[in-house]
Amino acid sequence: MGSSELSDINSIRAKVPSERANHSASLEVTFGGYSCKGEKAENQDAFALKVNQGQSLELKGHVAVIADGVSSANQAARASQMSVCHFIDEYLATPDTWSVHKSASKVIASLNNWLFSQQVVSDINGELQQWFSTFSAVVLKGNRCHLFHVGDCQVAKVNGDGYQVLTREHATAGGILNRALGAATHIEIDASTSALAIGDIIMLSCDGVYQFVKPRQIRELLKSTADLEQASKAITTLASKQGSLDNLTCLLIKIEQLPKEQFSELVFNRTQQVIPPALKVGVSLDHFEILDILEQTARSHVYLAKDNQAQRLVVLKMPSLNFSDDKEYLANFIKEGWLGEKLFHPSIMQIFPWRMRSRFLYHVCEYVDGQTLAAWLNENPKPSFAKVCAIAEQIVTCLRVFQRHDVVHSDIKLDNFMIDEHSRIKLIDFGSCDVGALVDEKNNQYNQPLGTISYSAPELFYGHRSNHQSELFSVAVVVYQLLTNQLPFGELSRIEQVPKQFNLWRYRPVTSYRKDLPTWLDMVLSKGLSADPSSRYQHYSEFIGDLNNRNKGNVLQQAKQPLIERDPVKFWQGVSALLMLVLLVQLFW
Repeated sequence: MGSSELSDINSIRAKVPSERANHSASLEVTFGGYSCKGEKAENQDAFALKVNQGQSLELKGHVAVIADGVSSANQAARASQMSVCHFIDEYLATPDTWSVHKSASKVIASLNNWLFSQQVVSDINGELQQWFSTFSAVVLKGNRCHLFHVGDCQVAKVNGDGYQVLTREHATAGGILNRALGAATHIEIDASTSALAIGDIIMLSCDGVYQFVKPRQIRELLKSTADLEQASKAITTLASKQGSLDNLTCLLIKIEQLPKEQFSELVFNRTQQVIPPALKVGVSLDHFEILDILEQTARSHVYLAKDNQAQRLVVLKMPSLNFSDDKEYLANFIKEGWLGEKLFHPSIMQIFPWRMRSRFLYHVCEYVDGQTLAAWLNENPKPSFAKVCAIAEQIVTCLRVFQRHDVVHSDIKLDNFMIDEHSRIKLIDFGSCDVGALVDEKNNQYNQPLGTISYSAPELFYGHRSNHQSELFSVAVVVYQLLTNQLPFGELSRIEQVPKQFNLWRYRPVTSYRKDLPTWLDMVLSKGLSADPSSRYQHYSEFIGDLNNRNKGNVLQQAKQPLIERDPVKFWQGVSALLMLVLLVQLFW
């Protein structure tokens, strides 16, 4: 909403049913808001609501913001308007793959830095500018309300259970504000989520409203009218009558319908396409001529094809007919194509935009001339340490691209990387990825890892969510396997084979397979493969630096550490064994 719409009297009309998105699975809301200067000379409040549709709704949600300029600041009104408009515009411009939390946090940090920087700028009278404002943002996405709050505005949820305050005032006991945007170089934001239910009303209000109207009165006013704009105006009017001398702002958002499925619109559109049957060499699919069958498994079919329009070689990947009724598998397949269209990097296979007019469901992928790392290792069973280090660096480069897009790959293994004749690595499969934007609504319940068990980090089996540190474990497994042609903890094909706790994972030294490798390498790999993530490398750069021995001092320092610090589990196991031996000696001597 532009600044011209954030005037002394600021209102937005309730959304009528005919304006709702046509897609039956969308998150639908009605809303109404009102703002006025009240008894003050200037309205220093601002608010706005951006209602999205289609994929923008599914990936970014509906966005509501309220801001209250700090009255003691000489640019209070401009600060609040800037905060509202900037947040909505920039939040919607963040990458589609980012989670709500990452997108909002980045934007708020940037906004705060800009507001704070204005303190060194003088106005025409030589007075330094003070752009201070309280700030509360609500992102309604899926079945969740995501909250980002600083200052003394309030966000509450009103329903049949009562009036639930979702934020807390950042003020002293005497009512003095102690946190606001623009007041410091670093701002601490309260971030939280709350479940949504049909009929919930999310209320955003400034302190001039909620401090003067009781929750019981608000509920009664909401029951008396279905027009949310009239209700918001009635609430602010009551606040004024009951003694408020401040600006008056209230925004009401009612949840009319919740989405049935995540990422539903794209999945729905693409599942209307037909899965092609197994194809033979020489046949055509749309304008693609099948040249070779690269892979046909129970899960998917992969073909080398010629694009007769672009006159280039491509790879066609399509799901197997065996999974035509498997909604989760098809959703992951479609997600892979959607993600592949958004990642542009020489180390990541490109998936070209899907053809809206095609009757068939498949991906058109970049052709990579090479072989998988698994095939390469079969031909090169004892690669040099320097070669493996170079491969590891390229794998990390791929994963850093994913990290910047708030994506966790979740299935790092040799089969998912290609290597060409120039030893360049390319990631070719990302169907198991966790995309930040698509996991906002997932709960924290334990889920079995999506990837291959032998490469999955131990914490994933104990209820932890995958992240970039668990990816680092998988990279360390790949490095170990390239060096030894063995897996560090053996082949794990079933969940039942997974050790039940961290101290039962037994690392076998890489030097027991290859005597030509440096002895310090086991310290690096054992740390990268630590079952307990708190003992593992925290960053890719640390692991790669030690692997290349660039951090030689760190490796030597680790080697000099006493065993109780380097490996406390082994230390106490040794102490226990020694005590048992002493006990046996005393019993039988």
